[in-house]
Amino acid sequence: MSELHLSADAVPVGGRHDLVTVDGRSFSISDEGGDMVAATHGLVYDDLRHLSRFRLDVVGGRTELLAASTPTPMSAVVVSRVVTDVEQAPGGAGDARRDVAEVLAVRRRWLSGGLVEELTLSNPHPSPVVVRLELEVAADFAHVFDVKGGVTSRRHGRATRTADGWLLESPEDQDPGTGDSTEVVLSPEPDDSDPSRATATWDLRIDGRKDVTLRVEVRPVSAGVRARIEPAALGGTAIRQLDAWRSGVPSVTSLDARLPTAVDQALADLAALRIVDEAHPDRAVVAAGAPWFMTLFGRDSLLTSWMTLPFDASLAGGVLASLADLQGTADDPASEEQPGRIIHELRRHGGSGPFSSRSRYYGTVDATPLFVGLVAEAWRWRALDEVALARLAPAVGRAVDWTLGAGDSDGDGFVDYLRRDPRGLENQGWKDSWDGINRADGTFPRGPLALVEVQGYAYSALRGAAEIAGHVDIGHHADELLREAEALKDRFNDTFWDRRGHFVVGLDGDGRPVDALTSNPGHALWCGIADEDKARTCVETLVGAELWTGWGLRTLATTMGAYDPLSYHNGSVWPHDTAICIAGAARYGCWDAVDLLVDGALEAASRFDGRPPELFAGVSRADVPVPVAYPSSCSPQAWASASVLLNVRSMLGLQPTADRSGLELARTDLGAVPDLLLQRLDFGGRKVSVRVEDGRGDVLMD
Repeated sequence: MSELHLSADAVPVGGRHDLVTVDGRSFSISDEGGDMVAATHGLVYDDLRHLSRFRLDVVGGRTELLAASTPTPMSAVVVSRVVTDVEQAPGGAGDARRDVAEVLAVRRRWLSGGLVEELTLSNPHPSPVVVRLELEVAADFAHVFDVKGGVTSRRHGRATRTADGWLLESPEDQDPGTGDSTEVVLSPEPDDSDPSRATATWDLRIDGRKDVTLRVEVRPVSAGVRARIEPAALGGTAIRQLDAWRSGVPSVTSLDARLPTAVDQALADLAALRIVDEAHPDRAVVAAGAPWFMTLFGRDSLLTSWMTLPFDASLAGGVLASLADLQGTADDPASEEQPGRIIHELRRHGGSGPFSSRSRYYGTVDATPLFVGLVAEAWRWRALDEVALARLAPAVGRAVDWTLGAGDSDGDGFVDYLRRDPRGLENQGWKDSWDGINRADGTFPRGPLALVEVQGYAYSALRGAAEIAGHVDIGHHADELLREAEALKDRFNDTFWDRRGHFVVGLDGDGRPVDALTSNPGHALWCGIADEDKARTCVETLVGAELWTGWGLRTLATTMGAYDPLSYHNGSVWPHDTAICIAGAARYGCWDAVDLLVDGALEAASRFDGRPPELFAGVSRADVPVPVAYPSSCSPQAWASASVLLNVRSMLGLQPTADRSGLELARTDLGAVPDLLLQRLDFGGRKVSVRVEDGRGDVLMD
């Protein structure tokens, strides 16, 4: 997952069992009981924290947590037992009297732009019970980067009592003209309230065998625009709506029970991570991940859309159109913007971090060639029609200009990067932590750095642009682009190959190999830039004990100087990275490696309840029989969820035919693939099914 400056100082989510709900640009984090009380808890909308405190307390009683879950990405349920005083009936001879009573409390949360919380108290006893509840709310309107980095102000916004609840406004030390506030609507009306603490109190009488419900709606107002809480998200409708949605999206049935669970969870997570721009309501994009990256990213959104093409073709069109609108036009070292360059991260301006003076940051070396590559791939999958392709053509041309021009800062024929502003990212590939690129001995190379996977992306982009140039004018001729691509391939295989049996991770500023053994070359294989013999040797290295954990591929081999299985990029396992390496092995027909890696990835996902996290520790399965969680990993995370879908495609060799008339299975021997039926795939508006039975596969087009 990409981030600016904060990977070393990032504050993890408040506790291991925190409840995280997510919907588009919104996310909420609370403790397992549902309260938002820790430094990283709250409701964040449009990159501002609109609730920094949300605590429900039983006055004169106690609450005992029984169960907590997130049945969907946008909902949570908490079940507790409340022990409180019981209302006393008139006494008499033989009357049974109790001082306390137990009440069942079910707390339901739905996230849909704003947040809806319902607390239902059920009295299982014949005698009435009175429960005194106190709700405390606060909002500090901190920027999400400040929340994550633990540098938030202790000042909360002003609280004003309204007819139906509270209005929380920005603190006095923030700009009062921002139009940011939070509306809190309470039902029923509280019996008492304290504006100085923004608390509300209810004395709820629950008759015998009855229940009562307290409802709180939290409506963020961003720049004067109130978040819309969809009626479908209220009550229990959210889960029914999700079930109805699932009935129309692709599904898998299989003898391998891990597959349906993982695919279903991936699609649900990706649905929750969708963002719709109000200025373009027909355009959906995908956020990078919860909780900290609920925004459009270049690399992350492009790769996620690529992985999901036959499962949700709409994402590619929305992501490409939005990134084209944000494409660089000027040369600005502070933001790393350059003409033709695709943005790295889009954020709301504010906070004390890297977005304190800007909302756009372009410090990524790979998003621009990935943009071109996705346009070509979406065209092959018929996710783009002729009109959409023509609209994207100028952006494709500018991206090719950057890849062949400014993207090669030292003119050696390889796409590279060199940080131009000390506040920006030191590393600008997908391993963008400050120590993510190192030599075999653990030392750091001097830039500009040309990464192995980026050359693969550039090769794929040039070949894809040549294909596009055959249909629309992008300002480049197809034959020239193909010559550039083949020349890059020759240079790459001559320069990046290490005789020890793998491609090096990159070249430093002096053109010397950065010789660490990493998973990065698997990305280059995915793009087809490797010579056949080198590719097969490289796959053998990838599945060796230095990189293969049994659950996934380590980002850095165990024999390297900087190896640490609990690091962010130097020995951990990233599911999306493993999936791309699997796709690389499939491209060269290394099916034994594909089957080994897919099985491990599925088993890892199953140990995380079907949802692979952003990353987990690179501890060997032979040493520890369960995958070891990384402390502050994002979940759900877009390309981790989408990795499941790419693995299904790779396992089958599912691809468009050369003439784009349909789909085919590049893999002829499916004997190692479990029987399965994959239904309702999308190919240019047509529904497609894939059946594998007894080692034979069929593609069925509607």
